[in-house]
Amino acid sequence: MKPFTEHPQNQGISYSEHWIFAMGIAWRLLSSVIAFAIHALLPFITIKRRFDLEATAAFLLERNRYIESAAAGMERITIKA
Repeated sequence: MKPFTEHPQNQGISYSEHWIFAMGIAWRLLSSVIAFAIHALLPFITIKRRFDLEATAAFLLERNRYIESAAAGMERITIKA
């Protein structure tokens, strides 16, 4: 079980918190990829602001601040989905 718990513990979170964190990022990136793929094939369909590059980068930076605060032992930051 150590391979599943060592990294999350080093980050100051539980395995389940790490799973939720990583799956949230994966879901967001997958959604953006799908939006861009559709836009590439059908350029007249615009990408919703939520999935454009700027919003996705801001989302990733916010999530990174959350995990870094957990690793530093700071109070958790509320994540906006």
